Amino acid sequence: MISRWKRGVYRVSERVDGAPIHDVRGPVVRRIGKPQTFLTPAEVDRLVDDYLTGFSVGYLAQKYGVHRATVSKHLTRNNVVRRQHGLTTEEAAEALKLYGSGISMRAIARTLGVGRKQVRVTLMAAGSLTSR
Repeated sequence: MISRWKRGVYRVSERVDGAPIHDVRGPVVRRIGKPQTFLTPAEVDRLVDDYLTGFSVGYLAQKYGVHRATVSKHLTRNNVVRRQHGLTTEEAAEALKLYGSGISMRAIARTLGVGRKQVRVTLMAAGSLTSR
């Protein structure tokens, strides 16, 4: 360790911090900045109102130019009750009835206006469908 110290292995670089670094590909970027999008209180109020009228978190994230997690955090901070994923009890009963009559999960999903995976989870929970 002492011999390395004497050879200068542990010396701090004497290069000036402000000097740009170049290689064959072009200038080397030291820091990549990601701009943050801050919403004003008025925009947050509109976001909450939009969610309560029925817009999805994904749509709101795209509309306001923020991440889905940011939308969720704004909703949580404003004590908004989040919509539950999955089928309601009435929709689940309808899905079970349709599946029992021989209709495919994809057709049931189209009929109920939900995703096929939600129908599958409901059928699995009810015991009508066994896992593969």
